[in-house]
Amino acid sequence: MNHKMVFGQYVDGSSWIYRLDPRTKMIVLFFMMISLFIVSNLFVLLGILCFIFILVLSARIPLNQFLQSFKAMSLLLFFTLIFQILFNHEGKVIEIGSYELSFSFDLTLLSIFIGVILLFIYFVLGKWIHKFRFTLLFVLLVLFFYLQTILHVKPSFVQYTISIYTHAFYSASRVFLRIVSLLSLSALLTFTTKPTDLNSGIEGIFYPLKFLRRYMSIFAMMMSIALRFIPTLFNESQKILKAQASRGADFHEGNLKQKTSQMISLLIPMFVISYKRAEELANAMEARGYIPGEERTSLHILKFHLMDGISFLFLFFFFSGLIVSKIIWGI
Repeated sequence: MNHKMVFGQYVDGSSWIYRLDPRTKMIVLFFMMISLFIVSNLFVLLGILCFIFILVLSARIPLNQFLQSFKAMSLLLFFTLIFQILFNHEGKVIEIGSYELSFSFDLTLLSIFIGVILLFIYFVLGKWIHKFRFTLLFVLLVLFFYLQTILHVKPSFVQYTISIYTHAFYSASRVFLRIVSLLSLSALLTFTTKPTDLNSGIEGIFYPLKFLRRYMSIFAMMMSIALRFIPTLFNESQKILKAQASRGADFHEGNLKQKTSQMISLLIPMFVISYKRAEELANAMEARGYIPGEERTSLHILKFHLMDGISFLFLFFFFSGLIVSKIIWGI
């Protein structure tokens, strides 16, 4: 299993997006993100996502590497969709023919017994199926709810009903499209922009705030270092996990107390490595004459080119069109 952290890493390339000024990319990214929350129409959101996907293809970023950047957020995205579908009660209950998409469950002694059996099966099979434990849990939950629907045993201790409403799928789809679009835009920026260029771009954007320039330069440096060290620290944590596993540590087994003590054996080395990395970086920056807040020169002077002007022109018409459409048609 590949544990390499993809999000936040720069991918070497030479397409037109790589050649854009980092200030242009960050400003366009910012207004594109705002547009995702202005728009409420599902088809317009889908169109924006398709446009972002075209940008990714035109940037010539390896598609497999781009899709891997969604792994870290896939579980959160899945639960967000499930909660939107189950707990959004706007609109009417969905009807399939003359049948309402509504499920009633009775918690009886038999259903409790079935739940205990399925839970036992999960813990037994989970010892051999480490990679697919979440899939196994999902299948057993579906089986539990299915058995409850076909078993009508009385008396019941608790009765509960799950209804799927018309607006639930619409709302879940909007949330899904917005989150995927936000992740795609962020990944596109980090894949096509070097950390040093991000730092220069942030400083350039906030340069008009001269009375805060001292603090803005420090803030820009902090942001670029944080983005740079996200994948580094993630890869270090995987090395520690493998080292602890070779010494007999198992982070998937044991009770809560044992898992907590095992996590401490991971957290302490991570803190030590983080402080060591920070000290090495501080020494390297001091050796190169870096003084926080002082006026600095740059080897590569940022300059706007023709493609930057075209990008700003497109952004102006795109954002203005969205605002006008929102006012007139309420998209």
